[in-house]
Parts: sequence; structure tokens; C-alpha cells
Amino acid sequence: MERNRIAYGDNQMLKCPSGNDLYQLCKYGIAGGIGAGIDFGLYALIITLSPLNYLLANAISFSLGTLVVYFLQKNWTFQYQKGKNVLLFSKYFSFVAITYLLNNILLIICIELLHITPILSKVIQILISFFWGYTISKKFVFK
Repeated sequence: MERNRIAYGDNQMLKCPSGNDLYQLCKYGIAGGIGAGIDFGLYALIITLSPLNYLLANAISFSLGTLVVYFLQKNWTFQYQKGKNVLLFSKYFSFVAITYLLNNILLIICIELLHITPILSKVIQILISFFWGYTISKKFVFK
């Protein structure tokens, strides 16, 4: 398989742009998209079908999405093989804790101050988190 192609489905290929950083960003986007899909889907399900507060729903959905993304980013996007998994997970957990706080602040601003629906607020939060997450993951966590 070519280095800049990512397999999906039955013999179909998704072509990522060439160049190490662009290729890595593309892979980050796919892995992050999977995590964001899990995060958003579970959040929407909880908000729609249960009486749980949106912040508790965010804690549950964010946690599951984050676990999936950690394993995808470590093993596929950044192909981190250095064997210092405790240190790596500590750095990742620190990044995730800060991201989680920022995500909650974004949700509170969108929902409570701007009166945006919880579902649309989550979409906004995920989009902002994507760019923040790539930069921190590349420069700090998986360097």
C-alpha cells in the first residue's frame, strides 16, 4: 500500500496529501474523526434519551472518545514506539485534562451565555478542539 493512502472499506482508498506533516495531519483528522464521532454520538444519545446534565454527558462521551483516540494516535497517526508508555500516557492524560476543562468552558459559554443548543455547542467544541489537539499532540505528547 502506498504510504500516503489509507485503506477503508472494500478495496477503496482514501488519498491523503503527500508530505510528512500533511500526511500526519490527515491521519490525525481520520483518527480524531472516529473519536469525535464516538464523543458526539454518545453525547447526543445521552442528551436526547436521559435526564443527565450536558456536562455529565460530556464527561462520559469525552472519556470514551478520548480512549479510542489515544490508541489510534499512539499506534497509527504518530506511530509512537519509544517504549516509555507510562510517561507517554502521563503526558497524554495531562493534555486530555486541560482539553476537557477547555471543552467544558466552551460548552458553558455556548449553552449558558450564547444560548446555543447543546448539540450545536458540542459540534463547535469538537471543531475548536481538533486544531488545539493536533498542535499539542504533535509538539508535546508524541514528539
